[in-house]
Amino acid sequence: MTVPYFPFSAIVGQEKLKEALVLNAINPAIGGVLIFGEKGTAKSTAVRGLKNILELNSSNKDVPLVELPLSATEEMIVGTINIPNTLKTEQIQIEYGLLHKANNGIIYIDEVNLLEDHLVDVILDAAAMGVNRIEREGISHEHPANFILVGTMNPEEGELRPQLLDRFGISAKITTETDVYLRKDIVYRRLEWEEEKHNFAEKWRQNENSIGESIEKARQLLPKVDLSEKYLELAINLALQANVQGHRADIIICKTAKTLAALSGRLEVNEGDIFRAAEYALNHRTDSLPTPPPNDSPDDQKKNSTQNKTPEIQSGNKSQSFQIEQSPAAQKFETLDIITKAAQTNIYGKTLDRNQKFQQGKVVGSMDSNTRTANLSEIAFFPTLLKGIRRGKRRLSDIEPNDLRFKRRISGRKELHVLVVDTSASMGTCQRLSYAKGLIQRILKNDYQKKNYVAVVGTQGDRANVVLRPTRNFMKIDEVMDSIKAKGKTPLLHAIDSALSLVESFRKQNK
Repeated sequence: MTVPYFPFSAIVGQEKLKEALVLNAINPAIGGVLIFGEKGTAKSTAVRGLKNILELNSSNKDVPLVELPLSATEEMIVGTINIPNTLKTEQIQIEYGLLHKANNGIIYIDEVNLLEDHLVDVILDAAAMGVNRIEREGISHEHPANFILVGTMNPEEGELRPQLLDRFGISAKITTETDVYLRKDIVYRRLEWEEEKHNFAEKWRQNENSIGESIEKARQLLPKVDLSEKYLELAINLALQANVQGHRADIIICKTAKTLAALSGRLEVNEGDIFRAAEYALNHRTDSLPTPPPNDSPDDQKKNSTQNKTPEIQSGNKSQSFQIEQSPAAQKFETLDIITKAAQTNIYGKTLDRNQKFQQGKVVGSMDSNTRTANLSEIAFFPTLLKGIRRGKRRLSDIEPNDLRFKRRISGRKELHVLVVDTSASMGTCQRLSYAKGLIQRILKNDYQKKNYVAVVGTQGDRANVVLRPTRNFMKIDEVMDSIKAKGKTPLLHAIDSALSLVESFRKQNK
């Protein structure tokens, strides 16, 4: 007998997390959910519990749940060519990956921020298209890849690039429960489940069935839900107020609002749906969330009178994107030109010559190359054989220079630049802090183009403090720099020590 997962409905609290998962189960076109939270806050438990619910109310009694390991390679995820069978049969044999296994199920990536960016891109592409394309050595094969994508991350352990964050449909931020009585419930239920899993699961079966039925009814109702022009404009205005880039947020707000209406059993989207959807859709795209009006409009009051009231959306920080003021004096600040030249000539930081770059980095595939300049130790053996087979070569001795394929690599090297900013009171005179911000802007432009990590240490008061841990979110760096004010002393030695500690920690995490 299969050991059941902890019931979804038995999870104490974490309502945002559970609702975000249910919304994606109803409408996978939302584009997945990204969960921000600390360890031990029921993230994995909720995802596994959702699998149980979907199996209870599905014609497919085995809903796949693929938990993606951080050690996964592109071939494991996408699929590849089965080399032994191909050589044996002299016909191309496809070996499917995890995206094929997850079709009509769930892909769960714990600590998605620690997964390599190009792998996150591959998964997000498949989630958006509903199709996975296996392309190896000139061979292309497609298969359906319809799945619910769930990623979790703890921002303190590293961040996703804004471009990848934006591709997750919605997000939910969860925290450790602080209410003593709720924490007691968590402990009681967990202990009860560990003592007798099957009895505990049976105890909650009715609640599980109820959630599953709600999901199925909402799926049936969703195509009939109407979004009026009035609320479409509201969704767009909320996205504009949040100053998000592109149009994806507008679309996701509308999709999520329609799904919320369907979950509530309604055929029309109301104002509350739009604001709730905006919270889910904008959480990871901006630090400023829109606040709903204190009272619903008259038509919404009627519609909501017999339904659950829309929860108030908590407003985040009101910080705006940092724009550095360009003063005439800053244009003549000689250090800026020095930094610019350094950025252009790469005089800071270790660089690799062409041969080093060619032989370093993770192998992610193969490519054709000029055999006169290519390093023969970089020949990709199996791809070369496959190319030969496709061209009618049956023996190694038949392989010609034009058949050779070479390893394609991506750089696994991550660079961190720590900016130590003097924010003491003396920097407030003669626009010195403005000069410093202008200089930093030049550095950041170079780092952004090279996808480097940046951290900021401020020297203010009696001790230095890390105002921004290593990140590639350059909008956040702008906001941090904008918030810095000149005051206090200059604890330079402590600042340098803090910077060195950051570098050492980063080096250990990215060995």
